[in-house]
Amino acid sequence: MRERFNKAVYSFLPEARLEVRLEAASFRIAVIGLESDDRTFMAAKLADAARQGVQLAVFPPAALDDAHAESFDDLVARISAAVDATGVAAGIGWIERTEDGRLYDSYALCFPGGARVRHRKLHATRRGLHGGNGFTVFDAPFGMRIGVLIGEDNDVVENVRMTALMGATLLIAPVRGERPHRATLAARAADNGMYIAYGHASGEQALIVGPDGRVLARHAAASDGLIVARVSPSLAAASSGRRALAARRPELYAPLAHRGNAYPIAIETERASPRGALPLSFAIVGRNRVMR
Repeated sequence: MRERFNKAVYSFLPEARLEVRLEAASFRIAVIGLESDDRTFMAAKLADAARQGVQLAVFPPAALDDAHAESFDDLVARISAAVDATGVAAGIGWIERTEDGRLYDSYALCFPGGARVRHRKLHATRRGLHGGNGFTVFDAPFGMRIGVLIGEDNDVVENVRMTALMGATLLIAPVRGERPHRATLAARAADNGMYIAYGHASGEQALIVGPDGRVLARHAAASDGLIVARVSPSLAAASSGRRALAARRPELYAPLAHRGNAYPIAIETERASPRGALPLSFAIVGRNRVMR
C-alpha cells in the first residue's frame, strides 16, 4: 500500500520524494541524549540505533549559533548518506538560513529514500530569529502521523492540542535549556492521547512518554546515549486522551481564538429581595464524562 505526505502542508518537497510506504503496526524510536552536529557522530548514533531495530532517531536541538546556520538543503545533504546507509530516519535541529538571509529555529526529519520534512519554531524566543507560521503534521512511512513542536512551543496548550486535532499520535519535541519540561510533556501526552519524544542535550532530561502519560524510557546510558521505546499507533488511537478529543464541544471554545485572558461573562446585577433573603448569582456547568 502506498501513501503520500500531505501536499497541502509539504508542497515544497519534490514530487519524487513524496512516495513512502506504510510498514508496521508498531515501530521503535530512539531519542539521542547527547548533543553534537558532527557528521561522524550522527552516523555512529544512527548505526547504533539500527543495531537496536530503531526506525526513527530523534536528535536534540542544536545550540543557537548563527555562525553554523545553514540552508535546509545543505543540512539534508549532510545527513542523508547516513540515513540511507542505516535505514534509520533522523530528526535534526538546527538554525536555518534562508535565501533571503532570515534565520529560523528549525527541525528537519529525513527518511531513507529522500523524503524530508521541515518545521520552524512558532514562537521565536531569541532576538534575530523569525517565527514559523504553521503547524507541521504529516503521515510517516511507519504508519503513524507525526507532529513537531520546538522548545517553548510545547508549553502552549493550544499548540499541542492543534497537532493532536490534526491527527498526530507522535509528537517530536526537541527542547534546549535548563528548565525541565518532563512533567508538562507527560500531561500533554495524556491529555491528547499521543506519544512524545522529548529530545534534550542532557541524557537526564531526554525521554519518551506514552499516550497515557507514562514515561516509557529515560536516562540514556553513557555508553551509547540512546533512549529506546516501541510506539504503536493503535494504542494511541485507543487511549483515553483520544476519546476525550471525540467528546469536545468546539462551539463552547470560541473565546480561545481571541487575544487576552478574560472570558466574556455577563455578571448579573444584584437586586433587593423581600423578607431579607440574600440575592445569589449562580451558573450550572455541565461536564461530559468519557466512559470506557
